Amino acid sequence: MRLRISSYLLLTALSLVAAPACGPDGQEPPTIAPVRPNPPTENDPAFTVTGVPRYVLAGGDGFTSPTKAFEVRVSAPKDVVDIDVWIDGAEEPVSLVFNADAVQSHGEIPTEELSIGTHRIMFSVRGSKDAFFQGEFIKGHALYMIISTDWDFSDVDDRVLDHHTELHKAHPELKITHLLGPYTFTDPAVPQNRRDDIVNWAKSMAFDHGDEIGLHIHPYCNFVEAAGVTCKTEPSVADPAGDPTGYTVRLGAYTREEWKTLFGKANEIWEQVGFGKPTSFRAGAWTLETHVAQALVDTGFLVDSSANNWKLMDEWIGYDIYDFNETQWAPIGDTSQPYRPTEDSIVPGGSGAALGLLEVPDNGCMVDYWAVEEMQNIFDANYRDGDALAAPTQVSTGFHPATTQYYSPYEFERLDTFFTYVDQFLASKGEGPVVYINMTDATKIW
Repeated sequence: MRLRISSYLLLTALSLVAAPACGPDGQEPPTIAPVRPNPPTENDPAFTVTGVPRYVLAGGDGFTSPTKAFEVRVSAPKDVVDIDVWIDGAEEPVSLVFNADAVQSHGEIPTEELSIGTHRIMFSVRGSKDAFFQGEFIKGHALYMIISTDWDFSDVDDRVLDHHTELHKAHPELKITHLLGPYTFTDPAVPQNRRDDIVNWAKSMAFDHGDEIGLHIHPYCNFVEAAGVTCKTEPSVADPAGDPTGYTVRLGAYTREEWKTLFGKANEIWEQVGFGKPTSFRAGAWTLETHVAQALVDTGFLVDSSANNWKLMDEWIGYDIYDFNETQWAPIGDTSQPYRPTEDSIVPGGSGAALGLLEVPDNGCMVDYWAVEEMQNIFDANYRDGDALAAPTQVSTGFHPATTQYYSPYEFERLDTFFTYVDQFLASKGEGPVVYINMTDATKIW
């Protein structure tokens, strides 16, 4: 196969056809056939090769396009005219053609037809029995990062809102799915001007950074009653005596019909403030149950992320929140991947009819519950320690925007450090499989 070369190189090639280059004695140089070279014992420092990526994308998953080719540049001694590029065991090379006076050439190496796995690439001067450069690159599927925020409270500090912007500036490809709480708009303690500020802030996140505005609900009485439903105060995930505010009450305390009303009220609020219809959701305290998931489908939601990596919550051992998550999400762990719940199972493996809802496991839980090294290990386990990904893969984590009492600067630092680690493997730079997406984007992939 031949290399697709730049317009400059194409003109050079055409000029060589029109006026063949001659050797020192005025004779045309002999034609030299490509010869498969031996691998070099070490790369020749007389040549500089740049542009070989660490990872190219297989694509074809409904969201990310495959990497069709990558561009390489070769700086070589002046007398070099032809360089061959050999991929794996191909019988024919890709060829770079140099002008007699050129010291650098560049062109594209096609990758779309390559299989998933590790590929060897060698560069050799035409006719040489030894390659002057050997390297490797990987072809595989994307590792999708889904970062979300759970709004447990009606209002948060401006300092925390500013941290979102700081994270976006430090990590330009980051996307955040903001799972806002409807209680911001029903809590009498939040004045209208503050509600307006939060709405404008959320819209700016979506407009400036491509973020998503979804929904998160703890069944606070002020919201439940605003929807015309009688508030329940138990069972609480934190207090056996119940919770008069409704905040820590399990979502399953309400029936499917009641949740249709509650989700309908949230949809109404979102439309009124200009957010549009929310399609992503996470249950407060991860307390999703099948009938609540059914109500999500009834009211137009597409994706949920309540399936929780509960083992990270060991500080809650002895409380209902831990016991519920351990039981409800028993099979969910570090490497759990998206699936479709069924009418008879909220976890993978059900035999009933699919609910029509994508479940994206929160396999990284939230920053409240992990140390940086722990979260990096979860990322590495999903990346399979740098191997080619045979299928699209996701890692989810996030944080709780809150007041100073509940959200510390250390959580911001942990997020920033973790995202810095992840950014080493961005697909856009050819360094790995990482692509940041919003939660609803996952429905195009799984």
